[in-house]
Amino acid sequence: MLIDKKSPHGGDIYTNAVRLDFSANINPAGMPEKVRQALIQAAESCSAYPDPYCTELRGKIAAHERVPMDAVLCGNGAAELIYQYAYTLPKGKPALIVSPTFCEYEQALCAAGIPAEYYLLREADGFRLTEEILRTDFSKYSAVYLCSPNNPTGITVEPKLIDTIAATGVRLFCDFCFLDLTDHPEKYDIPSLIQTYPNLTILRAFTKSYTMAGVRLGYVLCGDAEFLAAMSEKTQCWNVSTLAQAAGIAAMDCLDWLRDSVRLISEERKRITAELCALDIRVYPGEANYLLLYSGKNLTEPLMRRGMMVRDCSNYIGLGDGYIRIAVRTRSENDQLLTELKEVLK
Repeated sequence: MLIDKKSPHGGDIYTNAVRLDFSANINPAGMPEKVRQALIQAAESCSAYPDPYCTELRGKIAAHERVPMDAVLCGNGAAELIYQYAYTLPKGKPALIVSPTFCEYEQALCAAGIPAEYYLLREADGFRLTEEILRTDFSKYSAVYLCSPNNPTGITVEPKLIDTIAATGVRLFCDFCFLDLTDHPEKYDIPSLIQTYPNLTILRAFTKSYTMAGVRLGYVLCGDAEFLAAMSEKTQCWNVSTLAQAAGIAAMDCLDWLRDSVRLISEERKRITAELCALDIRVYPGEANYLLLYSGKNLTEPLMRRGMMVRDCSNYIGLGDGYIRIAVRTRSENDQLLTELKEVLK
């Protein structure tokens, strides 16, 4: 819970008068009915403590990801795992964050007493990570943080770069939370990565893909069993609720539903990109269910006055005023945002 602090994220529909929320990157298809029913049925079991080992859920995840079950650690949303990871890193060296990106990496490092340094992506490269990063002396860092597709740019990292960085031996944290919402979720050979690089930890989440933000469920994959055990020591044993476990188990049976929803997202992303470009808004070629935009104007407040909440990206390290991120929602909802944008830009 936050106390006397503004939320640094999107999705705060509680302190704003919101008609449509474009600030949170949630699958616009909504929660699968099978997941909804699993949550309802699991309520009957909430008088007992949840399984502290997440046995059935981990088994389902391991089968889906094609990794050993002992390479899976579940958490109360991706955010909890980000903090557990930071608390487990060795002290004495800073961590390197490829930015602009999700602010929780830095906040978790700060909480763990580990300084953060930044590798800034260049606007001239379209905020795409290039081989120039390989000039970095990775031995200086306790860990390197990558997000693919990146938040807020929506751009993925080339698999070869991840392989090359992991091969240096540096502890590498790859956030793949939005990967399932791209056109090519198979872009990375995850089983091979986990088997080859024990220094690699991959973060995944149910939150965005299955519209389960309020349920809180994520997991990491790592071939270093000792590191995962150390991560598990950094939280209490019932951190994944009975409801969250039931929802995750059900979600693993909804993969066809997910791919169908991604096809609709892809169509809408392409359509609204063309519409936004026609408004002289710079659109970065995101690959997931959100887009980074630049207009040179403050669009956040005038859109909020019209009930449209977007993510102001001026507080991202490496960005600044004029950048916003919008979620790709349904066609009718996207059309409402486009209508309001046209009015604001007059």
